[in-house]
Amino acid sequence: NFTQIKYLDVFDEKITSKGKFYYKKSNKICMDYAQPMNYLIVINNNQLKIVSDGKKSIMDLHSNKMMNQMQDMLTACMVGDLSNMSPGYVLEYFEDAHYYLIQIKPVSKAVQAYINQIQIYLDKKDMSVHKLRLSETATNYTEYEFSNKKFNSLKDETKFTIR
Repeated sequence: NFTQIKYLDVFDEKITSKGKFYYKKSNKICMDYAQPMNYLIVINNNQLKIVSDGKKSIMDLHSNKMMNQMQDMLTACMVGDLSNMSPGYVLEYFEDAHYYLIQIKPVSKAVQAYINQIQIYLDKKDMSVHKLRLSETATNYTEYEFSNKKFNSLKDETKFTIR
């Protein structure tokens, strides 16, 4: 399960969404939002599908270098596997009693236009992503907190179908 909190300073309030997060190695992600509305994001290798209000859009991520770079970065961050990160990011590492914190800052001005900084909190108990915070600017951010995690339990891959 995940809880997403989006903060935009122009609205001066937080928008909370909830849903289920699925991941299958490699490069298969499904974010199935249930609250406050149904919304679906699926990444399967080089394709992205978004379903909102019953309207579906599909994008080839390889056709856009920036989107391909963003996909690699987001996939790495969502699952805590930074081995595929391009050299265009500066990484810093911290820890406290419960979490490892990885702060990621893009070097490229083009990427900085979308993402100022990423913070990944890895749970020391199982090294899974506990929280992910994407800061678009110094004050605007999207934060994901993961709970009720289950590993290697997804038997059906239909969640990742793009048609």
